[in-house]
Amino acid sequence: MLEKLRERGIRVALEAESLIQQANVIDELISLQKPFISKKDVEDAILRLSISEKIEVVRNKSRPHAAEYSSNVKVIHQLDVTGKSRTTGSVDDFVAYFRNRFQRMSKLLSAPSKYPNTYLEDIRRNINQNVRIIALVYEKRDTKKGSILLEIEDFTGWFKAVISRKNEKIYEKARAVLKDDIISITGKVLEPFIIVEDIEWPDMPIMKEKKISEVDLACVYISDIHLGSRHFLDKQFMRFIDWLNGRGNEIEIAGKVKYLIIAGDIADGIGIYPNQEKDLIIKDIYKQYEVFDNYMEMLPDYIKIIIAPGNHDAVRRAEPMPALDNTIIKSDVIKIGNPSTIVIEGIRNVIYHGTSIDSMISNIPGLSYNNPEKVSREYLKRRHLSPVYGGNLIIPERVDYLVLEDEPDVLHVGHVHKHGYMKYRKTHLINSGTFQDRTDFQVEQGHVPTPGIVGVLEMKTSTYKTIDFSKGS
Repeated sequence: MLEKLRERGIRVALEAESLIQQANVIDELISLQKPFISKKDVEDAILRLSISEKIEVVRNKSRPHAAEYSSNVKVIHQLDVTGKSRTTGSVDDFVAYFRNRFQRMSKLLSAPSKYPNTYLEDIRRNINQNVRIIALVYEKRDTKKGSILLEIEDFTGWFKAVISRKNEKIYEKARAVLKDDIISITGKVLEPFIIVEDIEWPDMPIMKEKKISEVDLACVYISDIHLGSRHFLDKQFMRFIDWLNGRGNEIEIAGKVKYLIIAGDIADGIGIYPNQEKDLIIKDIYKQYEVFDNYMEMLPDYIKIIIAPGNHDAVRRAEPMPALDNTIIKSDVIKIGNPSTIVIEGIRNVIYHGTSIDSMISNIPGLSYNNPEKVSREYLKRRHLSPVYGGNLIIPERVDYLVLEDEPDVLHVGHVHKHGYMKYRKTHLINSGTFQDRTDFQVEQGHVPTPGIVGVLEMKTSTYKTIDFSKGS
């Protein structure tokens, strides 16, 4: 009976299934012409057909492990722009933005040094001496002799730094320096410039503590669903939902899932790129999110759902992005901005959609779309989620919400539709792939997505694994 409904594209709430299996109301439910059947729909159908016999609802006595626990989620609101955006785009806003970024990141670089820490306004007092400075990279270019020239600045002044090709180790480091990077430089001061001997980014501490949960629960990470797109993979997404409901393989770990985090691009949106309408099967933005709400209603009620927006969602395109509005998403989920920080069972998660991945790949040698987790490693090295200002749209808020002052235990990123994972200094770097098939644009760009692959973190053991929903009956 349930299969008969599914064949017609009708989805059924978990709590309604046992009623349907015991009452002959299939034709009545089909006649409703609804895409989603709730428990109330079935009860009303039974009443209308005047079924007099008592329907005994058979409940699952062995409830999933995660259902026995209350959720433990804390949103760090001061790191989320939602409700706090006050910028007007004035010159003062831009100055405040960069000052805030520089001040906070300078503290991360304030390590002891064998050389004196010097401000740029005092640099010429140290001719022929070695110094250490903290500066923002204003410009980077190659010289005729093959060296790298950096124009750098701090609050007090401006100067130049040169990295010679003869120093191969530092030269390779310097190749990865980005415009607007905030770095420390040690070197010898000459009249026109500093000869660089070393470069450091803020980076993560090597001895970072490994965080685990006290309870044996799991967190699932997905992104880039793109509801409304003709490329949305409905069957794969339904396999995922069925799995969360205890059907299919890997049931033991499914029973531990207490949290589902979605890192943006829930809907495909409207007018995101030229001629997008030809790729849409749902051309009403509200209906795209209505479909999402219907899917969320199918999930077990004990799973806590957390959603952040992406560049296809119905918020401003520039980062940082506020949370999706309650008029857009009506299901019972926790809505956070992009980026945001949430602490789940004591484990610090940074959620970022990842729009800056494109500028990172185009500016840092060795990065590619095939390994997006390596981009996340560069985020952690720089302690910033979008180092190149202008590489993607950024709003000059008076607080830079893209700075990573505190070390995350998990950095969850999406955007490029490619699953990737690695650990860097005890931090899980997760790029969560997609539930959208390869688009014409991706074919043109040579991007090969990995749809239907879902990442799961068992928080008590800090064990990460993937489950592939891309194949099945």
